[in-house]
Amino acid sequence: MDKPLSEGTMEKDKHIRHHLKCCSPEVVISLLIGDSGEATSEYGGVIIKVLDPSKFPWEQVFRTLLKLNHEIYVEQQDDSLIIVSKPKVD
Repeated sequence: MDKPLSEGTMEKDKHIRHHLKCCSPEVVISLLIGDSGEATSEYGGVIIKVLDPSKFPWEQVFRTLLKLNHEIYVEQQDDSLIIVSKPKVD
């Protein structure tokens, strides 16, 4: 069952949808994760280092990357979780 969205969540989602159309994946993800992680671009994909797993917007990040038609991988480096995405090849 879907949870009702708060006004703040709906406004943020609207803001992110706008950026999906005009910005790089790195910018979109950076807006989503704020200070809970770090995002960098690499070969058309995004490398995301999770800094604060309790604040990290896991679902929004994965859904956004899937909307961008990216493949997603999760790795561990030292004690950090790293999310790596790359555009799917058709």
